[in-house]
Amino acid sequence: MANQTGTTTAAVNLRAGPGTQNPALVKLPPKTTFEVLEPPTGDWIHVKANGQEGYVHKSLVQLSAQGVNDGFLKEKTTPPPTPGDTQPPQPAPSADTSLDNVPMEPPQKLPVNPKAPLLERLGASIWNKAGGLLTALSNELKIDPAVAVAVLAVESGGNGFGSDGRMIIRFENQIFFDRWGKNNQNVYHQHFHFNPDKRWTEHQWRASPNDAWQEFHGKQVEEWKVFTFASRLDETAAKSSISMGGPQIMGFNFGTLGFESVQQMFDSFAASERNQIIGFFDFVQGPTPNSRRVLALQSKDFDTFASMYNGPGQAAKYGGLIRSAIDSFHKLKGA
Repeated sequence: MANQTGTTTAAVNLRAGPGTQNPALVKLPPKTTFEVLEPPTGDWIHVKANGQEGYVHKSLVQLSAQGVNDGFLKEKTTPPPTPGDTQPPQPAPSADTSLDNVPMEPPQKLPVNPKAPLLERLGASIWNKAGGLLTALSNELKIDPAVAVAVLAVESGGNGFGSDGRMIIRFENQIFFDRWGKNNQNVYHQHFHFNPDKRWTEHQWRASPNDAWQEFHGKQVEEWKVFTFASRLDETAAKSSISMGGPQIMGFNFGTLGFESVQQMFDSFAASERNQIIGFFDFVQGPTPNSRRVLALQSKDFDTFASMYNGPGQAAKYGGLIRSAIDSFHKLKGA
């Protein structure tokens, strides 16, 4: 093939084979130039970097025809070691740019009035828990911190984990159909149901074809039952079909957040709310510095943002909720 090259957009594992089950040979720093050895097929690209051959995930690189971006915010933290890595975790770039030392809590907390409207109470609670980190990350993206507060309030009530310690999730039947069910329709339709005209509605499931259909959204215990059942059918498809944590980002977006696999995203989000918040900002930013999501937030076009974040089906609904939550938080901060 012609001398095609590329550049890493984040710290990337150069792996011995195409998949996270293969060991990491070395971790390539952001903006490492490499040579593409074979025409890219699938999710992994055969490359040669710094004299060493291996494979990198396509979501973490830009090929020569695509340009180079600025990387991910999570690269400004020191990650914990991951299974299969043979290299120690690389430290954050410098003390001046690291997010490791940014406190979660803000320097000044807001009063929480138990009789105030729900959005106001949620905004105050989220800010008091994570306002310090939200401010630092919002400054990176040049957006109003109230936007992050509002999205977390609307998506999950500001909670990344349930009372049982498990990550907040929402299992999407229609996505599991796209990822697994369309190739296994006989089994799928025995256990999962959704409205084909409005695919985000009428979600039901049953563990056995002889059981009655039951709804499960809004109850974390039931969400986890469905997810666990689906994971036994196909773990990767099931994890790709859930929205995760406080920001409720779908698993299939793992590459947009700078992860090599949905398993890595799941493990990161399941580890801490801090990881979830950084993941939210990386998702908003995406792999390029000119993200349409960032531009929408900067221009206060919340319907467009909601369409890209939640899908077009309920863009007006979620855009309106985000707008209301932002207004409520601004009033609270100004009080």
